[in-house]
Amino acid sequence: MSPRLLLRLHRIGLIAMAYFGIFYVLVNSAAFPVIAGRTRAAQEAFGHSVTVLGAQFSWLLPLPVRPDTAAGYLQWRGYGFFAIIFAAWGLFSACGAVRRDEERGLVESWLSSGVSRLRLLVSRGLFFAALSAEIVALTGAAGWLGCLIAGTPADVAGLVGESAALWGLTLACFGIGLLISQLAVEFRAAAATGSALLVLMFLLDSIGRSSVHRAPFTDISVFFLFNQSNAVAPGGRFDLTATILLFVIGATATVAASVAFVRRDIGAGLIRTRGRHTPELHEVSSNPLLRTPIVRGLWIRRIGALAWTAGMTVTAASVVLLVNITAAFFASTPTLSPYLRGLPGNVHTVLLALIWLSFAQALVAIFAITYVSRWSADDSSGVLEMQLAQPVPRWGVLAERAAELTTTLTVMCFVAMAVILALAPAEDIPIDVGRLLTATALLMPFALTFAAVGALLAGWRPRAAVVVLSTITVISYLVFELGPLFKWPSWADDLSVFQLYGTPLITPVFVGGLIAMLAIVVVGFGSAGVALARRDVAA
Repeated sequence: MSPRLLLRLHRIGLIAMAYFGIFYVLVNSAAFPVIAGRTRAAQEAFGHSVTVLGAQFSWLLPLPVRPDTAAGYLQWRGYGFFAIIFAAWGLFSACGAVRRDEERGLVESWLSSGVSRLRLLVSRGLFFAALSAEIVALTGAAGWLGCLIAGTPADVAGLVGESAALWGLTLACFGIGLLISQLAVEFRAAAATGSALLVLMFLLDSIGRSSVHRAPFTDISVFFLFNQSNAVAPGGRFDLTATILLFVIGATATVAASVAFVRRDIGAGLIRTRGRHTPELHEVSSNPLLRTPIVRGLWIRRIGALAWTAGMTVTAASVVLLVNITAAFFASTPTLSPYLRGLPGNVHTVLLALIWLSFAQALVAIFAITYVSRWSADDSSGVLEMQLAQPVPRWGVLAERAAELTTTLTVMCFVAMAVILALAPAEDIPIDVGRLLTATALLMPFALTFAAVGALLAGWRPRAAVVVLSTITVISYLVFELGPLFKWPSWADDLSVFQLYGTPLITPVFVGGLIAMLAIVVVGFGSAGVALARRDVAA
């Protein structure tokens, strides 16, 4: 298979992981003197505070090692979190390489051209291995550069060892995803099953880290094997045996997936169940919801909407429960005051506003990007063509998309708000209900700002829409996070859509930002309508 074609198939994951890996490690290493202080005494005090905090979060991240140094902080905050992100990337890439390509008819086309099944799967595996190696290497190089900027260079051998462990974890999860995809019959089922398995393995390792006496069964997790290495931190170690086991798991799973791929039929799972015979129907569905604009889209995507709502609700509950712990950490670490942005009021309320609304903004922005991705896919998959053939005017399709997105966002955000209102009193967190309502309502124009830009891109250049919109979102978020930390001028901060949202839970509504967001929404969707009307479908 052509490397150019394979690169195109993996381009979204490649760009997203490159952005995330490079910028995340740069922020968490280069900004260390700003966060921890520039004197050795301040850094040691910061390291002690992080050690105390790390014990509280041992269920999520491994215990920190030498967090009083830039490399140790990068090991805990950076590579500890990478285990989740890179594992998910490997899993979803494998599921897409098998099931999504089959659903698109690509696998049949490749096999009909004379490519053997074994060669097809092996080539996808080898290409992803090379691709992930490049991303992991770039991430490690960015970490070394960040520590150099911080004034405490990291050990190159340690970075190489930790990068090897991270690469092994990624390939192990890729192999697991390949194997699971041979059993499932569609992409969603494979992704859901694989995600459940990764969550289970993460919980097993989490239980082992949080328990006084580690149970033997908790060591069967790929996350346990990865966490045996903490070579970036000074005094850390690289576990060669555990890293080799990760590569063995990836190779074994890939071989098993190759054997299963050779034996099964295209479009079917390896284990086939005998389904109940039902007569074919050629009549229009009698479900009245499918005949009502906006409601039909909500009904079709109800499972996904419920999953997003549940995820946002769990995030809101987690933030409320962690506010008191975080407040104590900030109280003992004065150097973190720039993160509070000089906001007035009770520190618990300020932290709730900053942490929860940051999470909420990120989630609704990602949710908007997923909708833009579907809009772009509808153009090439024939869905848009069928909608227009009903007949439905093109502006009607665009209006229905915007209304469906707004309705789903409203449900997600206000359900999460209800959870916060229910849990905050038990945690002694004072909340102004009116301000919380306002802050929640403002998430609608915030998310629609990204959706409007995405709608314009989807109507103009559908294939580039997701990549360009994701790039804009990442840059906007980095400007928002780094501006107060490095004391950038206010005009630079205002270039971020996250900054336009303001802090309505603590301060009055940023009227200028709201007007700017509404202007982007109107101009974006208006321009998207013009672009969609003038462009041929799938062109």
